[in-house]
Amino acid sequence: MKCLKLIFLLLVEIFFISTMLISQTINMEDFINQLEETHPIFEKEKLTTQIEKEEKNSYLGNQDWNFHSSVNLSHEEPAFAFGEPEKTDAFYVSAGVERLFWRTGGRFSTTFTSNLANIDPNFGYPDPFYQNQIDITYTHPLMKNRNGLLDKLQYELKDYDIDFSKVQSKENLELFIVSSADKFLDWVFLTEHKKIINERLRLSEEELSRTQKKREANLVDQADVIRAEDAVLFWKQNLFMIESQWKALQAELSVLLQNEEIINLEPEFKLYEYKHLGSLDDNMEKLKEFSRVMKIIKIRIGQLELARLGIEEISKPYLAFVAQGNLKNLDEKFTKSLVLDEPDISVGLQFSVPLENRTPKYQIKKTDLQISQLNKQLDDVTITMSSALTNLYIQINELENVLILNQEQIESTKERTKEEMKLYNQGRGDLTFVIMSRDNEQNAKLTYAQNSLMYHKLMLQYKALMDQIYE
Repeated sequence: MKCLKLIFLLLVEIFFISTMLISQTINMEDFINQLEETHPIFEKEKLTTQIEKEEKNSYLGNQDWNFHSSVNLSHEEPAFAFGEPEKTDAFYVSAGVERLFWRTGGRFSTTFTSNLANIDPNFGYPDPFYQNQIDITYTHPLMKNRNGLLDKLQYELKDYDIDFSKVQSKENLELFIVSSADKFLDWVFLTEHKKIINERLRLSEEELSRTQKKREANLVDQADVIRAEDAVLFWKQNLFMIESQWKALQAELSVLLQNEEIINLEPEFKLYEYKHLGSLDDNMEKLKEFSRVMKIIKIRIGQLELARLGIEEISKPYLAFVAQGNLKNLDEKFTKSLVLDEPDISVGLQFSVPLENRTPKYQIKKTDLQISQLNKQLDDVTITMSSALTNLYIQINELENVLILNQEQIESTKERTKEEMKLYNQGRGDLTFVIMSRDNEQNAKLTYAQNSLMYHKLMLQYKALMDQIYE
């Protein structure tokens, strides 16, 4: 029974130890997720798009009803009153609303005016009189600005700025993530470098211990003990240097994530695991179709094409249907003057056209040149990014072959170390060769780790070029 309890307690302890070990690591996915949650650049980029949206919404105010009013009090005494009253007092009040309709381009306005006039009684107006009037005007474009194209042009152009800011923000965030992930990979490499040097130091210390025992038995010279001690000191110095770099980078990442717990963690990453890229042709097609950099240029081309339509619209002659009407009344009594039963109605056409129209002509030429320039830039970017993708693809694939050779070299150096140790223990070798062989083995492992780091950094660049880091 006691044995079962001990086994149970041992299993519980193993579970908690394993849980603690798991909790003391952080992988790249969690690292990037924490980065998105804590770093202000992500909120900053979101606000960029929100700012553009609010600016677009501000143009909606052009459709608002506008209220206007005025009050005027006047006293007039003409210098020469031939056939006119010698003095006139008047009080004038007006109020009205007007609105622009984007759907049609029409303009509607209505105004109510009320006048009180007190004219010199000697001129035949014994009492003040009142005049009230309501005016209604509607103007409808038939050529320029038909369907309100010009009125809502800035509002619609802003859609391209919003799309641009969205794509540009994603591109900025991806560059930031790549830069941060690159530092994470450096952290991974330094962790692996520490392990390699720790292992090399452990072997040096074991070798020193064996050599000291052999020296006590007069099996080796004091020179071998000194060589073994030098090897231990050398690798302790290297370990100290790497640990200082490791701690500094760890602290930098802690500040970057705004998370002090990083100080107690180690990176979890499969440094020696590799993935196949797939067909270069397939990736090239995806690049040309989905690249954000190319999409940014296409957005600007679309915006210029819409702006060109607006310039063409401006160059058209202005022809508009105008309908006006008013109801009015004049009476000595204010209440009777409010009975508006005297109508005036008029309809007509307004027409105007610039004789040379040079401004829009040159603006259209300028816009065409800008569109042409952006199309050339798109071709340039396509070639540049395609060549960069090809370069990275070849580097990654060739590096895979190098990594295979690195593995073979590690095995070779291990075999050589065994043989050198065998010869040395048999008294037919020299400790110097054993140390050199162990150093070669360590260097082979370090080269393998460095090349693996380079592989994953190239993969990071490749995925960033394909816009696969931040989607």
